[in-house]
Amino acid sequence: MVDLRRVTYCGLYCGLCLNGGRIPQRAGELQALLRKVRVEEWGPELPDFAAFWCFLGELIEFESHAGCRSHACGIEPCAIRACAEARKVEACPFCADYPCEHIQTLAKRYPLLLGDGERMRDVGLEPWI
Repeated sequence: MVDLRRVTYCGLYCGLCLNGGRIPQRAGELQALLRKVRVEEWGPELPDFAAFWCFLGELIEFESHAGCRSHACGIEPCAIRACAEARKVEACPFCADYPCEHIQTLAKRYPLLLGDGERMRDVGLEPWI
Protein backbone atom coordinates (compact mmCIF):
# COMPACT_ATOMS: atom_id res chain seq x y z
CA MET A 1 0.00 0.00 0.00
CA VAL A 2 1.30 3.44 -0.94
CA ASP A 3 1.96 5.88 1.93
CA LEU A 4 0.17 9.05 0.89
CA ARG A 5 0.93 11.11 4.03
CA ARG A 6 3.48 13.22 2.17
CA VAL A 7 1.48 13.59 -1.05
CA THR A 8 -1.04 16.40 -1.32
CA TYR A 9 -4.24 15.98 -3.27
CA CYS A 10 -3.18 18.68 -5.70
CA GLY A 11 0.04 16.81 -6.51
CA LEU A 12 2.70 18.50 -4.39
CA TYR A 13 5.19 16.44 -2.39
CA CYS A 14 5.38 17.43 1.29
CA GLY A 15 9.00 16.30 1.55
CA LEU A 16 9.98 19.35 -0.48
CA CYS A 17 8.01 21.74 1.71
CA LEU A 18 9.83 24.15 3.98
CA ASN A 19 7.88 22.90 6.99
CA GLY A 20 8.52 19.21 6.60
CA GLY A 21 11.89 19.12 4.94
CA ARG A 22 14.18 22.01 4.36
CA ILE A 23 13.76 24.04 7.55
CA PRO A 24 14.75 21.19 9.91
CA GLN A 25 17.72 20.40 7.66
CA ARG A 26 18.86 24.03 7.51
CA ALA A 27 18.38 24.41 11.27
CA GLY A 28 20.68 21.43 11.78
CA GLU A 29 23.27 22.96 9.47
CA LEU A 30 23.07 26.26 11.36
CA GLN A 31 23.45 24.50 14.70
CA ALA A 32 26.51 22.59 13.45
CA LEU A 33 28.07 25.81 12.15
CA LEU A 34 27.43 27.60 15.43
CA ARG A 35 28.93 24.72 17.38
CA LYS A 36 32.09 24.97 15.24
CA VAL A 37 32.54 28.55 16.41
CA ARG A 38 31.84 27.43 19.99
CA VAL A 39 28.63 29.42 20.37
CA GLU A 40 27.72 27.37 23.42
CA GLU A 41 30.67 28.98 25.23
CA TRP A 42 30.06 32.65 24.37
CA GLY A 43 26.40 32.59 23.28
CA PRO A 44 24.89 32.62 26.78
CA GLU A 45 26.18 36.20 27.10
CA LEU A 46 23.76 37.24 24.35
CA PRO A 47 20.20 38.23 25.29
CA ASP A 48 17.69 35.39 24.82
CA PHE A 49 20.39 32.92 23.70
CA ALA A 50 18.88 30.07 25.73
CA ALA A 51 15.49 30.55 24.09
CA PHE A 52 17.08 30.78 20.63
CA TRP A 53 19.15 27.61 21.19
CA CYS A 54 16.10 25.75 22.43
CA PHE A 55 14.04 26.92 19.45
CA LEU A 56 16.78 25.87 17.03
CA GLY A 57 16.73 22.39 18.57
CA GLU A 58 12.96 22.23 18.22
CA LEU A 59 13.22 23.19 14.54
CA ILE A 60 15.70 20.37 13.98
CA GLU A 61 13.31 17.88 15.55
CA PHE A 62 10.25 19.23 13.73
CA GLU A 63 8.96 17.25 10.82
CA SER A 64 5.37 17.64 9.81
CA HIS A 65 3.77 14.26 9.20
CA ALA A 66 0.28 15.66 9.48
CA GLY A 67 0.06 16.96 5.96
CA CYS A 68 -2.77 17.89 3.68
CA ARG A 69 -4.74 14.68 4.07
CA SER A 70 -5.22 15.18 7.80
CA HIS A 71 -6.41 18.76 7.23
CA ALA A 72 -3.50 19.90 9.42
CA CYS A 73 -1.56 21.67 6.69
CA GLY A 74 -2.64 24.21 4.12
CA ILE A 75 -5.62 26.50 4.07
CA GLU A 76 -9.05 25.64 5.37
CA PRO A 77 -11.33 25.20 3.64
CA CYS A 78 -9.34 23.92 0.67
CA ALA A 79 -11.47 23.55 -2.46
CA ILE A 80 -8.94 21.19 -4.05
CA ARG A 81 -8.89 18.84 -1.05
CA ALA A 82 -12.69 18.91 -0.75
CA CYS A 83 -13.10 18.11 -4.43
CA ALA A 84 -10.54 15.28 -4.41
CA GLU A 85 -12.13 13.74 -1.33
CA ALA A 86 -15.60 14.00 -2.86
CA ARG A 87 -14.40 12.41 -6.10
CA LYS A 88 -12.44 9.76 -4.17
CA VAL A 89 -9.20 10.29 -6.10
CA GLU A 90 -5.85 9.71 -4.40
CA ALA A 91 -4.46 12.80 -6.14
CA CYS A 92 -5.86 15.28 -8.63
CA PRO A 93 -3.79 14.05 -11.60
CA PHE A 94 -5.94 10.88 -11.49
CA CYS A 95 -9.14 12.88 -11.91
CA ALA A 96 -10.83 12.91 -15.31
CA ASP A 97 -11.09 16.72 -15.15
CA TYR A 98 -7.37 17.32 -14.46
CA PRO A 99 -6.20 20.05 -14.68
CA CYS A 100 -9.27 21.88 -13.47
CA GLU A 101 -9.53 25.60 -12.80
CA HIS A 102 -8.38 25.17 -9.18
CA ILE A 103 -5.25 23.30 -10.24
CA GLN A 104 -4.49 25.78 -13.01
CA THR A 105 -4.73 28.63 -10.50
CA LEU A 106 -2.40 26.83 -8.08
CA ALA A 107 0.03 26.05 -10.92
CA LYS A 108 0.66 29.79 -11.30
CA ARG A 109 2.45 29.60 -7.91
CA TYR A 110 4.05 26.20 -8.60
CA PRO A 111 5.26 26.18 -12.21
CA LEU A 112 6.25 22.49 -12.17
CA LEU A 113 2.90 21.31 -10.80
CA LEU A 114 1.23 20.41 -14.09
CA GLY A 115 4.23 18.61 -15.54
CA ASP A 116 4.80 16.77 -12.30
CA GLY A 117 1.11 15.83 -12.21
CA GLU A 118 1.37 14.36 -15.70
CA ARG A 119 4.42 12.39 -14.60
CA MET A 120 2.51 11.12 -11.53
CA ARG A 121 -0.30 9.93 -13.78
CA ASP A 122 2.12 8.32 -16.26
CA VAL A 123 4.34 6.42 -13.81
CA GLY A 124 1.88 5.87 -10.96
CA LEU A 125 1.93 7.03 -7.37
CA GLU A 126 4.48 4.66 -5.86
CA PRO A 127 7.25 5.32 -8.42
CA TRP A 128 6.43 9.05 -8.34
CA ILE A 129 6.83 9.19 -4.57
